[in-house]
Amino acid sequence: MRAHTVILGAGATIAAIPKGDKYGRESSVMNGLIKKLHLEDILSKVELKTASDNLEDIYSELYLRPECKEVLSILEQRLYDYFSSLQLPDEPTVYDLLILSLTKKDVIATFNWDPLLLQAYVRCHDLTNNLPHILCLHGNVAMGYCKEHKEYGSTDAICPVCHKFLSPTKLLYPVADKDYEKDDYIKGCWEATEWVIENSYMLTIFGYSAPSSDKKAVSLLKKSWGDLEKRNLEEVSVIDIIDEDAMLEKWSELIYTHHYRYTNDFYNSYLGMFPRRTCETIFATFQLNVWADNQKGFKPGMSWDEVKDKISPLIKEEHETPEGKNYSLYYSAI
Repeated sequence: MRAHTVILGAGATIAAIPKGDKYGRESSVMNGLIKKLHLEDILSKVELKTASDNLEDIYSELYLRPECKEVLSILEQRLYDYFSSLQLPDEPTVYDLLILSLTKKDVIATFNWDPLLLQAYVRCHDLTNNLPHILCLHGNVAMGYCKEHKEYGSTDAICPVCHKFLSPTKLLYPVADKDYEKDDYIKGCWEATEWVIENSYMLTIFGYSAPSSDKKAVSLLKKSWGDLEKRNLEEVSVIDIIDEDAMLEKWSELIYTHHYRYTNDFYNSYLGMFPRRTCETIFATFQLNVWADNQKGFKPGMSWDEVKDKISPLIKEEHETPEGKNYSLYYSAI
């Protein structure tokens, strides 16, 4: 089967830590972020022209005002330090389940700066190494990169070529005209994301609001998915809290007629219902008329032992399936 690509926005992190991180610290979408992260003191001496509480609007204004260069630098460092401090709760989160719902043919492309997805990847690796690739489209506080040898991994890892610690990746902040070509790591992530979307069977958008400062990014995503008339067999899934009509208006250029699923609950998404076999299950359901059992997936409040029990037969099957062969229809209701 072809790949399942998942695009993550800030809403996915909020879904992963709805009650805060391990120590109760919260993440947030752009609206109200300054206040929620207690960063008001940074702007106390700046007379902003915008009345918006959206970090995107505030940052863009500061960026265009040369006299605010120092304030902007302090804001960037405080944001970096805050997101670096976040830690996953000990129990399984939506991010753990998201990673375990995919395999090495799949990709998670995230716009988020926080380290939680990478933390989840590290602990899920203890269960299986058949995990999706992670691409950080705006950089990430936990992702490191060796510019000389084009190697990347967590910031505490070393380059396998030169054996030096990986350098932290830069964060791409919310200005209206982002330059995705300027940074080698981000450029590479975008090139890989565009290629994998073009070659994907399924595309899921999870908690990504497509803000006005991401017009170029959204355009690249839509261009990669391509002509809808050539996507008449593929499926798009959206997990978000907006109403369905607003979702359809936002992502109409990605959806071929009725070939989509919309939910505001990860556990009711294809990823949650058919972990590790989303593409196989959806293809069999809609192209082969094989009815699927949607009660065998992840459930809210699962312990690590329950998660292990749930995915163990799937992982065993993966080990036993010859290279190049498709996995069996694990979720078939027949």
